[in-house]
Amino acid sequence: MATRKKELPPVEQEQKELPSAEQETKTLPDAEQKKKAMPELKNPENSVMIGGNLVEIKPTKLKYQRNRTASFYKVLELYPLTEVLAMEAGTFGDERDGDKAVLDWLIAVFDDEKLVTENYDEMDTGMIEKLIIIFKRVNHFDEKEEKLKNLVRAGTKTA
Repeated sequence: MATRKKELPPVEQEQKELPSAEQETKTLPDAEQKKKAMPELKNPENSVMIGGNLVEIKPTKLKYQRNRTASFYKVLELYPLTEVLAMEAGTFGDERDGDKAVLDWLIAVFDDEKLVTENYDEMDTGMIEKLIIIFKRVNHFDEKEEKLKNLVRAGTKTA
């Protein structure tokens, strides 16, 4: 059986106008764009990068010390962060669980609730450890704890 080839009907093609070979040049902004000025830091070693911002940790305000939030660094020094975060409400003598206590401590460190809550889930153990070191340094806790240890040692030697 012979197969017949069907001829396709002629198709009219639209002629499109081609773009010019000459390219349009767009003016680019100055290569030297104004850069946002970095905040002036008094002590860069007391600074951390959080949420794309360099933030300097400053001495803790009394309101955080009075409500015992500032002293939470001692718990963070003694226990692994995973255990602290898993602690249940009431463990610290109030309604806070471990997660809320860490959040509150971070707010005390930065004194900026919005900054902390926006970046809380992105923080890691390394950041918390660095913050503990800076927190103790800016509040002179290491110096005072060392003086206290020396006084206790001196007192036990004379007894």
